[in-house]
Amino acid sequence: MPWTRSTNLKGPSILRVARLPAALSTTSNTSWLSLFSTPLAAQQVLSFSAELYFSSGANNTGLVTTLSGPATPQAVIHNLVTGESLTSFRNLTASSYDTPLIGTTSAGSSVLRAQVSGTVENGANAGTLSLRFRSEVAGTAVTVLRGSWWQVLQH
Repeated sequence: MPWTRSTNLKGPSILRVARLPAALSTTSNTSWLSLFSTPLAAQQVLSFSAELYFSSGANNTGLVTTLSGPATPQAVIHNLVTGESLTSFRNLTASSYDTPLIGTTSAGSSVLRAQVSGTVENGANAGTLSLRFRSEVAGTAVTVLRGSWWQVLQH
């Protein structure tokens, strides 16, 4: 199937970039911490990409991410590619909000990289789109490090 060229008839796209100014850490495997967020208007379409640098308090504890947003979107897809050791990766995808993407191990205190990307076609409800994280294992810290960033392209 050939690529189809798409023209944005609503005006120019807007690119927003945000950087984490200080590390965020959690030991909870049930409560989410928000990393980045952006307002999402009704019927708005956007794509995003994030580079997260993280470490864990133990080798058996991974980074868990999810995306939250306004009710009844037209389409959502988000992907997590995360290091599970210094030599292996995991690739996970979800097609709805609040679906945990679970990296099941880590390299402990060694810094690993996680890439999170996706696209959202919002429905009739405005709200906030948030990239969130938590620990895989209760009581073991997962820390997303200063310098992690995300970019959002509003179409």
